[in-house]
Order: sequence, then structure tokens, then C-alpha cells
Amino acid sequence: MTLFDDLDAQVSGTIDAAFGEVAVLRPRVSSQYAERAEDPSRQVATVTGVFSAGPADAPLKGSTAGAAFSGGTRVVSQSAEFWLSTKTVQSLVTRPQKGDALTLTGRVGAPVYSVSQVHPSDMGDLTLILVLEDETP
Repeated sequence: MTLFDDLDAQVSGTIDAAFGEVAVLRPRVSSQYAERAEDPSRQVATVTGVFSAGPADAPLKGSTAGAAFSGGTRVVSQSAEFWLSTKTVQSLVTRPQKGDALTLTGRVGAPVYSVSQVHPSDMGDLTLILVLEDETP
């Protein structure tokens, strides 16, 4: 392990201690035309990570004719992510996958998010891009 790896581990531990929250990561399998089901081949894991959510917007590209341009159209949404430190990722038996469920157990109502993307870094940590699950039965 290098000096940089040691420093990264210390900083990540400090970030987890200051901003981390406990979540339950439930592996699920997806199949076409069926609701996601628990994946019995992978274990449920309790993890500590950093949740962040905030506004996001994206421009819609299109074409206009001459002076008919009246401004750009934008889609406004919310972006949610859950960051897992290298130490946390190494403690997992299996890596999170698209479609897995992440429950924020310490928040009111214990909201459930679906993992829509998994972004690894070259340092071994992961950022899970999340989508809030529909709350209707």
C-alpha cells in the first residue's frame, strides 16, 4: 500500500464518519416484463456511504429557423447518488449492480432507491446513481 493509498483511506474514513449514513443494499434480478425480484445468489449488505441529492437540468437540443428562436428548452429533475468508500466496497461479497435496491434506513419513511448506474473509480470506490422507487403499491 502506498502513502497515497493510506491518505485516501484516512480521508474516506473521515468523510464516512462525518457525512455517512447507513443503508441496506438488496440485490435484485431484472427480467423483461416482470417486476424485479430478490437475487438469492447475492447477499443483502448493510453499508455506510454518503448520500447526495440535488437539482439537475439538461438542455433539449433542437433546431430553430432564423429569428424564431425564443430560448432553450430544459428538462429539470433531481439527481441522487450514494458514494461507497474503497474500504466499504472491499468489504462487500459482491459488487452492487444496476437494478439493486438501496434503502436509506435512517431517513423518515426509509426511502427506497433503485441503482440505475454503477460508477467505479480507479481508487476502488463506487458511486451509485440512484432513482427513487415508486411508492404506490
